[in-house]
Amino acid sequence: MSFLLDTCVVSDIARRSDEGLLVWAAAQDPLDLYLSELTLGEIEKGIELLAADHPRRRQLHDWSRRALPREFGPRLLPLLRPTILAWGHLTAEAQRSGRPLPVIDGLLLAAAQVHDLTFVTRNTRDVDGRGVPVLNPYSGTIPPRRA
Repeated sequence: MSFLLDTCVVSDIARRSDEGLLVWAAAQDPLDLYLSELTLGEIEKGIELLAADHPRRRQLHDWSRRALPREFGPRLLPLLRPTILAWGHLTAEAQRSGRPLPVIDGLLLAAAQVHDLTFVTRNTRDVDGRGVPVLNPYSGTIPPRRA
């Protein structure tokens, strides 16, 4: 099984802020973990919202602009037409059902769908039941690692 990591997951792994998440992440083959370029944009936004003199700003920029792209390499997914079209379908269905889907969450979910990945997030409320496998390792619902 391969996984697309939500931005909160990437940030919380880096911060080492949740034991369940860290245990899950350590049990995965790194080659089964994918990242969307949208996540880099969300991280960039967070960094840009920090004060210009924030002590970790330079380190965070280096992490998001160099370390993450290098670490994920070909597993860093660009935003391409199949994902955009899947997003259109998912968000139309969401609107019809009365459960709107936030734009970035919808694009990430569409990327997971197109690439046949399970979407890993803490925010399951917005993405559950949309026809794409979702995993919340924060909640203790951790599947076994593939051998």
